[in-house]
Formats: sequence, C-alpha cells, structure tokens
Amino acid sequence: LAYVEWFTPFQQPESHHGLYKISRLMRHGERLASIIDVSDIRRSVHLFPNFGAVVPREWTSSTI
Repeated sequence: LAYVEWFTPFQQPESHHGLYKISRLMRHGERLASIIDVSDIRRSVHLFPNFGAVVPREWTSSTI
C-alpha cells in the first residue's frame, strides 16, 4: 500500500520555463489523500516548490 496526496491535473506548461504548475487538491479545507495499492501507481513525479522571490535562509537540507 502507498499513501498518495492528490494534485490538480496538468494543464499547459508555463511559457518561460516549460514546467507544469499544479496545486494540492483540497476537500473541506484538508488535503485530498488516499491509500492505494502500489500496483496502481503508474509513475512518479518530482515537484519543485514555488519559493517566491527568495528562499528563506533558515531552510536547509536538514530542516526541510
């Protein structure tokens, strides 16, 4: 079994970098998640956070 948090479907990639913008799916103010069978996983993805203009300096590989 695997715990999966759901995100919005891909739309068009952003024109300036070619990456897709997604967001978490929410229901009643909470993240939409499921427990699914591992055999139902078709592929994995790497997600990059939207930092804004500056990444907080207190973020390190050991704190995030």
